[in-house]
Amino acid sequence: MNRRKFIGTAAAGGLGAAFGAGRLFSAPLVLTADRTGVSTAQGELIFKPHFVQKGIGPHLLDWAYTSDENWDATYSNITAGREGVQVSDLYGVKKFGIDVRWNVEGFGYIYITADNGGEFYQLPAPGKSSELNLNFELAKSRVLRSRRRLKQLQEGGWKPSAELLGLVAISESHYEEAVKKAGDAALCASHAQPALLYAMWAGEKMELERAEYAIARRGFRQGFYLGCDARGYFQMDTEIFMERFCDAFNYATITHYLKSGYFEDFEPEEGNKQFALRTELLKVLRRRNITVEGRPLFWFYHSTTPDWLRRKSFDQVMKYVEEHTRAVVSHYGDEMYAWEVVNEFHDWANEIEVTPEQAVEITRLACEVARDTNPGVHRLINNCCPYAEYVQLKKWGEREARHHQRTPHQFMRDLVSAGVDFTITGQQLYFPYRDLQDTILLIERLEQFGRPVQLTEVGASSGPNRNSVMTDRLGFPEEPYIWHRPWDEELQADWLEGLYTLAYSKPWIEAVNWYDFLDPFAFIKNGGLLRSPQGEKKAAYERLINLQNKWRKLPQHHE
Repeated sequence: MNRRKFIGTAAAGGLGAAFGAGRLFSAPLVLTADRTGVSTAQGELIFKPHFVQKGIGPHLLDWAYTSDENWDATYSNITAGREGVQVSDLYGVKKFGIDVRWNVEGFGYIYITADNGGEFYQLPAPGKSSELNLNFELAKSRVLRSRRRLKQLQEGGWKPSAELLGLVAISESHYEEAVKKAGDAALCASHAQPALLYAMWAGEKMELERAEYAIARRGFRQGFYLGCDARGYFQMDTEIFMERFCDAFNYATITHYLKSGYFEDFEPEEGNKQFALRTELLKVLRRRNITVEGRPLFWFYHSTTPDWLRRKSFDQVMKYVEEHTRAVVSHYGDEMYAWEVVNEFHDWANEIEVTPEQAVEITRLACEVARDTNPGVHRLINNCCPYAEYVQLKKWGEREARHHQRTPHQFMRDLVSAGVDFTITGQQLYFPYRDLQDTILLIERLEQFGRPVQLTEVGASSGPNRNSVMTDRLGFPEEPYIWHRPWDEELQADWLEGLYTLAYSKPWIEAVNWYDFLDPFAFIKNGGLLRSPQGEKKAAYERLINLQNKWRKLPQHHE
């Protein structure tokens, strides 16, 4: 299953829908011999779950991963199941957290990080074993983070509402009881669970309240981009498309996949580039004053990499990168605002099997040639998989990874350290199985790279409808709901509004791009803003229009 099919299925129906019942990711491939010459195994740390939930579950996914002090995913021998989450070898990492999918009834069956309240865990000495209460560790980590975060968010003058303070107080009260009952694991867990529940709700609410405060103070952002891929132009009546698209967006992307399963291949044979349809679309959009980005120059993924490119040596790839970049960037001239230089090249989409160092050099060359060809066009680096769970899977897409893997955060850090001349940091953010507080905290890590940030591809499902059930495209979920309640059109709109509000409040975020525009062509099943090519608007489309109308009423701020 490729990444896009995985994300599309999982975002709509859960990881169980993507991989079926049973032991999901139960036996991750171990490829560590090239990284460790000696044994790094330590004693075993066990996180014991207490299933205090009332529903039939599942309540704990039988797959988990570890993350380091920077919240970057790390490879380990971690396992998860009804008996607990167990880890004894981190392959050199000293301090760590665990990332598990846990059912917080009343909020969602969602990924949560336990990090010992920000102090992180360390493994026992070899031959030793230690057991912790998973329920309590999840609650402690979230409650203590909420304390720190609430204090931080108030530094700019924002004051939390009485409702938010009430949620915090309930969470703290249950947490205090859990601490008192630490000697009785089951009783402790019974208090830890509601402490976690109210901390989750409080966490999202404090982020959204603070964002609304920041937006009101900053005012309307004239230069903020709201975008979407524009291939819907070829999937529905062009007049209806342009009306719906231009009412909602001021930014568009035009795809240039060398090989594509759902749009015209851009370069089916080497040197035979298909510009005509894309040039036509660009002209139509520019006539309506839509800012346009071309994407991607390079995406070395399984489904988009032609055999003729896959067979090239590194030196031959470098020659092609130079020639292709110059030809494509020069063809469109100044009509493109930006070019997505590389897509998912952080050791995920690596069909050409280059080393991490070679990936940096390819990216450097493409950025330099793009700048030399047209200095006025921005150069964007686009990354997927924000929490980098693939590090635990040791996968390049569908292939076994042959080299040490990096998270998107580590890849960007390496590009900056190497002096690669990109101008925009891009991050995809399809519904990430995380709450909105986790989401914005992850996004905030991108500010350090000193470039404007685009949320390049975001999306969530509107859940099953009659047509998707009848055609077996998307059925009803068979596990607890992921976030707030089962996906429907209004919940899709809720998530859109929350994410866009958080993004709009950050002056260093310049754009958010929804993917995709219409069903049934959205790769996240029922993830479009329009129900069909007839152009019926979903609640999320209307919510986006309403958000823009609200922001336009604010005093104008010039970027």
